[in-house]
Amino acid sequence: MCDLNKLIDIYFSDINISESNITEKDEIKYFKGNYNDFFHGFLIPNQPCIIQNVTDQWKCKDVWVCGKGPNIAYLRERYGDALVTVADCSQRYFNSQLKTYTKFKEFADYWENLIEKNYPLSETRLYLKDWHFVKDFPEDIVFKVPPEFSCDWLNEYFTSQKHLNDDYKFVYMGPKGTWTPFHVDVFTSYSWSVNICGEKKWILLPPEEENKLKDQFGNLPYDLTHLENLIHFSDKQNIKFKIVIQKAGDAIFIPSGWYHEVWNMSDTISINHNWVNACNIDKMWLSMKISFEEVKKEISQFKNSMDDWEDHCQLLLQSCFGMNFKVHGNWILSINQLQYDLMKVEEILNIFLSYPDVKSRKFLSI
Repeated sequence: MCDLNKLIDIYFSDINISESNITEKDEIKYFKGNYNDFFHGFLIPNQPCIIQNVTDQWKCKDVWVCGKGPNIAYLRERYGDALVTVADCSQRYFNSQLKTYTKFKEFADYWENLIEKNYPLSETRLYLKDWHFVKDFPEDIVFKVPPEFSCDWLNEYFTSQKHLNDDYKFVYMGPKGTWTPFHVDVFTSYSWSVNICGEKKWILLPPEEENKLKDQFGNLPYDLTHLENLIHFSDKQNIKFKIVIQKAGDAIFIPSGWYHEVWNMSDTISINHNWVNACNIDKMWLSMKISFEEVKKEISQFKNSMDDWEDHCQLLLQSCFGMNFKVHGNWILSINQLQYDLMKVEEILNIFLSYPDVKSRKFLSI
């Protein structure tokens, strides 16, 4: 029987990393320090890193794991009737994978059966993705957000807006050989991912490096397994990238705009959040603005003939980007209101920061 890990390594060995086309630059850094160090060393510079031993005090490390693998029996018993999204890693759907909804217990049966058969290559690889576990099971507090990732405007907003019934907190579960195609995260947000069990292989490209991979039509690759065939050799520019192995208990920080592809090297469970704060809100806004300009361009011919053309642009922006300029339901704040709000926030923050008891606090060290 062919070993899938060896097969995947062979799969990636097709990538030509000679100096003439691709160069792997620098190893990813392992972070250990306080929030101030993380803020200045990784958030502001927009650089990835690994943080080890994150799950030591997490409940899911004990109850979701058996040995070094997933505790499928426990997971099936507790969450069996939950409706989850499962991707078929062999079926492409546009730039993603074909997804279906199923009950968790059906996915658990499939996974257990695959393990018992010793992962035959002929078997379909199904990957449970984007499970809104926290929203579905708010009473199950099985993990705690690491302090480095705690300033999270995106999920704080959705938590406060109960009527939206949404968040960007996900659980991923997949057998050895499952994977996620080449992509950048929603809203050009930060993301963090923690392995509860298993190992992942990440291929990371810094912002703008992905442009060197575009074909003659401006399309990015679906996967990087034949990377050498997608490079414009004429420009003679090296492509910078990092290959990272994330182990059980590790958190990986993926900065804004870093394209990546991810492979599960063993049976893996991970918790993943997308998040935004003051350090990357400018990148999110730029991404949103670019999407809005593309939307306007696509339907520009209807500007003079379509009623409420601006509203249609906002609707399309919501559809393709995930949000639009509208806030507070269907209301749009006036410029004067926004300016006043920001002015008052600045005023109160300055008063807060000048208060002696606040100035002495360590959390103001940044």
